[in-house]
Amino acid sequence: MQMPPPNPNKDLHQQLMVQAARSSLVNYKDYQVGPEDLLVIAIYGHDDLKRELRVNGQGEITMPLVGVVKVAGLTTQEIEKRLMELYDAKYLVNPQITVSVKEFRHQQVAVTGAVDKPGLYEIIGPRTLLEVLAMAGGFSSKPKAEAGDVIHVIRHQNAPDVARTVKMDTTRPFAPHTTTTVIDLRQLVSGQAPELNITVQSGDVIHVPFAATAYVLGGVQKPGQVTVRQNLTVSQALAMAGGIDPLFGTNDITIMRFDPQGRLVRIKANLKSIVAGKDPDVPVKSSDVIVVKVGELKKTLWTLLQILPIPRGGYTLGAF
Repeated sequence: MQMPPPNPNKDLHQQLMVQAARSSLVNYKDYQVGPEDLLVIAIYGHDDLKRELRVNGQGEITMPLVGVVKVAGLTTQEIEKRLMELYDAKYLVNPQITVSVKEFRHQQVAVTGAVDKPGLYEIIGPRTLLEVLAMAGGFSSKPKAEAGDVIHVIRHQNAPDVARTVKMDTTRPFAPHTTTTVIDLRQLVSGQAPELNITVQSGDVIHVPFAATAYVLGGVQKPGQVTVRQNLTVSQALAMAGGIDPLFGTNDITIMRFDPQGRLVRIKANLKSIVAGKDPDVPVKSSDVIVVKVGELKKTLWTLLQILPIPRGGYTLGAF
């Protein structure tokens, strides 16, 4: 019995759920305070200066003696440092200050693209990228709607820059006043690059692009569309199409694609030579058309089998 092909989308989904569960246990020291957060501020040895303060719409709090302090976009450790500097400058000697978040503000993020449940999500407190993707049901389970190789985190430029805490390969604007950070999906869900699991901020749009597609035609068992994932090659694409049809197919392959100038390019290949290591296994690109040549002799024999009364594995007995 032929084993079903592996389902890479299912594997990605399982990895995502495992890593999301782990990330929910991390210490959120990098959480950046924003409007409506309720802070508890204590100064050792000065109980009269202890305060519970809600950050206002301008991202500010007001503390005794030092007055208005801008805290939006800072972590609790950064707020501690700023308050220490302000108090130490005029009022206290080497103050020991602790800041904690008692109540987190409500935040709204959007998740779009190749996820199971796209939409707007209300979240309270710090949430990582993996956690939000898990809230959206993980990656899409619908046929021909698989996730691609990257995730886009789109953030308004007024929000703290995501690149401040994590270095990405590509960060560029996709729309005016926004910054889009492109994250490698497989590295993220593997757990091997924890720095990619960034903290999501209110107003972020998390977009999972759909995987690109190519087409396999001609002498294969299941001609049609295949999903182009990272490092997909011609031999792998043929396997996804059920392999070479034993009746029609040959080892001769033509890959048709358009170059950057829009001109059609034909690349010749031979599956037997690829398997033997004599020819390179050509990487597949989006919108490629891979055509497996149909053997004329095989096609003729198949046609004869359909029109000639040649017994095939049995006999037909007439009436007596």
